[in-house]
Amino acid sequence: MNKIKYYIGRLFNLSFKEFFKTIKIVSERSGKNKIIIFFDIIICSLKYQSGYVDYRIFYFEELSSKQRKTFVTRGINNSYIKAMNDPKYFDSFNNKVKFNKIFSKYIGRDYVYLDNNYEEFLSFVKKHKTILVKPIDLKCGKNIEKIIIKKTTNLKTLYKKLITNKQLLVEQYIIQSKEMNKLFPNSVNSLRIVAGYKNGKSKILFRAIRIGNGKNVVDNFNHGGMYSVISEQGIITNPAIDRQGNIYEKHPVTKTPISGFKIPYFKEALKMIETVSKKIPEVGLVGWDIAITDNGPILIEGNQYPGYDIYQSKIHLNDDKTGVRPIFDEFIFNKK
Repeated sequence: MNKIKYYIGRLFNLSFKEFFKTIKIVSERSGKNKIIIFFDIIICSLKYQSGYVDYRIFYFEELSSKQRKTFVTRGINNSYIKAMNDPKYFDSFNNKVKFNKIFSKYIGRDYVYLDNNYEEFLSFVKKHKTILVKPIDLKCGKNIEKIIIKKTTNLKTLYKKLITNKQLLVEQYIIQSKEMNKLFPNSVNSLRIVAGYKNGKSKILFRAIRIGNGKNVVDNFNHGGMYSVISEQGIITNPAIDRQGNIYEKHPVTKTPISGFKIPYFKEALKMIETVSKKIPEVGLVGWDIAITDNGPILIEGNQYPGYDIYQSKIHLNDDKTGVRPIFDEFIFNKK
């Protein structure tokens, strides 16, 4: 029944233009007939609760039924969120000011909320010459801006601009560690650690790093960044990949090799996540974003609906090409 509801819901929200664009892309890269791909996407949506985007980014046309069953798809991810996360508590993550207050011990930076208090803002920017401004209901790294306060900066004008743009959360800019700067210095290269919390126990379910690329201050996968996966020991194990499918053995700007790079303070980061996972037990599946500074890990934010698109990139799979669903199923549903 859940599969049917999911399928009907997706059908009514389907972008047919993007759907047929996906069929064309998959056909060209695989050499398979478009009609065969069309029906295979439909079959996969029924059997694995996958969307056409899942089919494309996970290269489902190359996988067997046995392998496809091991992938976390859109529908499967939704079932995890439904099982683990109570919507009544989502505001603690969606509202970034509220989040900062709850997790103040771990965020490692000053911040101010622009609630018509210009004097407080003035005091803040006199102390912190580089700031990061963002909306309090931030999603996917949208409308984030890094601002350097100069002698020529008209602070009153800046304040009014931020109010108009609803960039009401002003934070001290995070200075990442010198070691992390070697990957890319123009953005904070953050860790994405997906953790589950259930029956008083927390478990790390997925580990990745997002790396910036170009001029964007955000390292987000959907905003020009790239990502790779991290071992339990804190070592990047594979090349990075971006949203367009470009693969990077080395960073295109810094030329730093990506595979084999060791993340500093990684054990400390995992320990911190095990601790913060207990703060809001009603939200038991969270994608935590962490920055690494010279003094250790700090918490950037938590996502009560962690994106699954980075879980199973083709270049990050093991030789058996299985996804991460068994790991999540075992913890969330006690399946083995």
